[in-house]
Amino acid sequence: MTIELARAEFQRDPVWGPMSHPARDTIEDGRPPWKDHIYLAFWDAAAEVYGFFHWNNSPNHDTGKAQLSVWIKGEALDIKERLAPSTTHFSSEHFSYDMRSQIEVKGERLHGCLVAAPRFSPADYTPGEILPPLVPGKPLQHWQQGLTLAGDLVLDGTNVSIDALGFRTRTWGFRDDSQQFQEYISLFICLESSDITVMKFRWPDGSLRTDGVVVSEDSAVAVADMHVTRNSAGQPIRLELDLADGRTLTLEQRGCAAGMWCPIGLPERQGPTFCAWDEVIDWELDGERGLSLVEQAIVRHVY
Repeated sequence: MTIELARAEFQRDPVWGPMSHPARDTIEDGRPPWKDHIYLAFWDAAAEVYGFFHWNNSPNHDTGKAQLSVWIKGEALDIKERLAPSTTHFSSEHFSYDMRSQIEVKGERLHGCLVAAPRFSPADYTPGEILPPLVPGKPLQHWQQGLTLAGDLVLDGTNVSIDALGFRTRTWGFRDDSQQFQEYISLFICLESSDITVMKFRWPDGSLRTDGVVVSEDSAVAVADMHVTRNSAGQPIRLELDLADGRTLTLEQRGCAAGMWCPIGLPERQGPTFCAWDEVIDWELDGERGLSLVEQAIVRHVY
C-alpha cells in the first residue's frame, strides 16, 4: 500500500485507518478465493483472561467464520460459527464487530462488551511482500497493530472485568493458505513502552524472508531478521531479532499461558493442508517481561 493510499485510509477512519478497511461481500465470477481477515488476540494476566477472536470473511470461498477461543480463570471456551459476507460489520449469531473498536458477545454461556483502542502506529507488511501471493502481481494487503481491550465478560453468570493488551491484524486479497504458506513463525509482543511485530516466512521456492518493526510512541525500527532456537519438541524458547540499526534483541521464553489450533481454511480438505498453532507466551527481554502471541504454521503434506 502506498503512502497516499494509507493517508486516504486514515482520512476515512482517523483512529484505525487501514485496520478497518471495508471488506468485500461480492466478487466477480471465476476469480480465485478472496478473503477479508481479522485476527485479534488479547491477554490480561491479572484477571487470568487470554483470548483469540478470529473473523474470516469471504464472498467466494467456503471459509467464512467468526470464532472466539477464551480462557477465563482456567475455564476454556471455544465458539465457532458461520459468518456471512459483509462489508463494515462482521456479525454472526453470537458475535458482532464493527471492525473498529466495538465487540459484542451474545452467547448463552458467555456474553459481554469489549472496546479496543490502538497503542502505537500500525505495521504495514504489504511493501515487503513477505506473504507469498496467490495471484502473481496481486500481493496480500496485511497490517498489524498493538491495542488495549477493556470491558466485561460474563461466563456462566460470573462477571470478569478485563483490561488487556494485545494486537490485531487486517488482511485482504486473493488467499488460499494451503497453496501459499509453506511455513512461518510470527511474533507480536507488548512491552511497557513498545510493541514488537515480526514474521518469518519460508516461501515455496525454499527462500526465507523476514519483516517486522519495533514501534513506540516516537520511533519505528525495522527488524531485519529473526533467529529461532527451539527445544526438543520444536517449541520456540529463544528469539534473536536483528534490527536495522545494528542492535540484536534476545527474548527468552519464561512460560506459556494459553494455546489453540487456528482453523483458517476449508471445513475439510484432502491434500496439502495449512496448519497453524497459536500460543500466548511470556518472554523476557533485558529484564523486562511481556506477554505475546506466537503463531507457528506449516503445510502438512501427508494425506
